[in-house]
Amino acid sequence: MWSSRASTAVCAEDGTAQPGNPRLPVLFVMVVGLVLLSMTLASCASSGDQAAAQQSKARLDHELAFAYNSLGIPQSLLQPIETQEQKIAAGASGFNYSYKDAASNYDLLYTQLIGVEQTAPQVLQQQAAQDIEALSKILTERRNQGFSQINAYQTRFDQATKDFSVAKTAGDFAGIDATVQAQTAALSALWPAYLKLQVFESVLQAVHNAGINSQLAEIEYQNDIQVFAAAAPAARYQVLDTVIGGQINQLMADQTESLPYVGSTLLDEFQARINLLRQYGQNSDASQFEKEYAADGATLANAKTLADYLTFSQVIDRQTSSMTLPLVRGKAYYDLKQLKTLIQIVQTRNPLNAYEYANPRVGIGNPGDGGSPVGDTDAAYTVEGFQTADDETNIQLSNLRALVDNLNDPTPPWQPHAADLSLMQEYNIVSGRVVIISLREQTARFYENGKLVFWAYVTTGRPEAPSPPGLHFAIDHEYHIVFQSGDPKGSALWYAPTPVNYGIRYAAGGYFLHDAWWRYKFGPGSNLPHWDPLAFNGGSHGCVNFAEDVMGWVYGWVPDGAPVVLY
Repeated sequence: MWSSRASTAVCAEDGTAQPGNPRLPVLFVMVVGLVLLSMTLASCASSGDQAAAQQSKARLDHELAFAYNSLGIPQSLLQPIETQEQKIAAGASGFNYSYKDAASNYDLLYTQLIGVEQTAPQVLQQQAAQDIEALSKILTERRNQGFSQINAYQTRFDQATKDFSVAKTAGDFAGIDATVQAQTAALSALWPAYLKLQVFESVLQAVHNAGINSQLAEIEYQNDIQVFAAAAPAARYQVLDTVIGGQINQLMADQTESLPYVGSTLLDEFQARINLLRQYGQNSDASQFEKEYAADGATLANAKTLADYLTFSQVIDRQTSSMTLPLVRGKAYYDLKQLKTLIQIVQTRNPLNAYEYANPRVGIGNPGDGGSPVGDTDAAYTVEGFQTADDETNIQLSNLRALVDNLNDPTPPWQPHAADLSLMQEYNIVSGRVVIISLREQTARFYENGKLVFWAYVTTGRPEAPSPPGLHFAIDHEYHIVFQSGDPKGSALWYAPTPVNYGIRYAAGGYFLHDAWWRYKFGPGSNLPHWDPLAFNGGSHGCVNFAEDVMGWVYGWVPDGAPVVLY
């Protein structure tokens, strides 16, 4: 048996055909038959798998359409799923393509899509809240810069916060966020055009003082103002920047007797911006522009014809426009230096009076810390980037100044404080319901239309985990939730899973106003090490703690979208 099997194996391996072997045709027919049978079975299997893949794809496409059209989920959340679907479909004509695998992948994407639909409202709610906060910052910045046509943007902001307070669906939050982002983009884009408008105003004033008729140019100036008053979109301001330059040139062409006055005004405006660069400490840029200024002065002195003046105007317009980035960058670093200096002054007097502002995570930050004044300023390289960073800096600077003003205020905690009212006016949040939390007093005060309606002692974050100072907004309300520590077990900041009855998220990163039933002591000093008969003897982990019954009232009184100021 063994040797027979061995010789058969050898014969099969060397593949030598023996002439006249009657078994060979039979074997050939059997092999061909098996091949044909396997191809037939594979074809049947492929046909079934192909149908399954098509059904799975159709189900996925139907759900995508539902997510877009009925739920209002924006493309930004659905794009990853669409991209993966396209990759699966693109391989359908390829070699070794498996319809069975395709069906499984389509089913997996469908499951992921259902997950996106379920989480989209919360994701978009938090994104909208963050963007509302960003819009509030640039609104405050523009108002402080004297932008007189701010009211239309403020009206849209107020409407967005009202809509946010009653929004429920992903589509609701996506629509609000799109509006808010558009207003932020416009307020950022308008600044170069607004500076150009101020130059136009100065030119008109100089011409008017010289007794020269400039009626047509004044009409154009009023039309330009209407663009700002109407809260135009970002693209409109980019066009307007160029239009205003053309209007100034047209004034010179129409009223040739105005040429010397217009030229002198343009040169003076250029010098004023150079002086600002010096004030901001941007000496290198200032020196370069001063060389250009000297050359421009010589050009103006030698100008004789309309063409000479128009050439001068075009050159100085281009130079002035190129100053936008250095000016915005200079102001951002100038304001950041002021914030650093004030933090140092306050902490020198008492390190516990500004630890929130000095903190690298929730305060001034360090290089590389996104969302902080230092991190965002150092990372910025565009006008918009520096403006955003400067807005963050100025919010903290305003709040810290209010803290300093409030340190020696003898007003009792149950009465309105001047620092509270000052911040409400600066941020234009006097109307509606507002929460003001004094970090030094460990006190929350609740205002409605500028009137104090309630107050309570609180406990804010300990020095190791401070509460983020700033201008925030209530993001959402959560009832009967369990907080999980984000720190590893064994860390000094770790805590066991803790149930909470009432929570209002006020800042990204898991910061809440919530009840702390485990505390007995609230109020002054409770954010620092202390004795508490209920055993918890330190500040919070960044949240703002209230007594349980008080937080029950707060939960019902504070709407989503309400300003929450920590200073």
